[in-house]
Amino acid sequence: MSQPLVVESPLQIATWSPTKYNGRFTAMVSGYLTVVNNCLALTRDSKELTTKDNTYLLVLADDSFSWDVDKKILLFEGKPYKIGDELYLGGGAFTYPNANITDQVKVSWIECGLDKGWLGS
Repeated sequence: MSQPLVVESPLQIATWSPTKYNGRFTAMVSGYLTVVNNCLALTRDSKELTTKDNTYLLVLADDSFSWDVDKKILLFEGKPYKIGDELYLGGGAFTYPNANITDQVKVSWIECGLDKGWLGS
């Protein structure tokens, strides 16, 4: 039986501020919300051990979500998600560092310990 993930306050949620010049990312991903080093992330499979190879730092547009600290619920596109829930979203994958993206992502990559991200759009 797996232990529930501990979410410390404040949970780090990576954000970015898309502009009209960024274009649209058209890939889709599905995964499960998880927490890695107190950073919100997306992992491929809820039943396997979370590793750097199967997990993305979740980077959300800064105006696309809200986080309920007390209930530990992500409100994204009008729907509530808790840690462990499956999430489908558009965007694109990238690795750190990426000269075009890294400077726009607001979070400490080193603290999160992940070298791949999913830029949600």
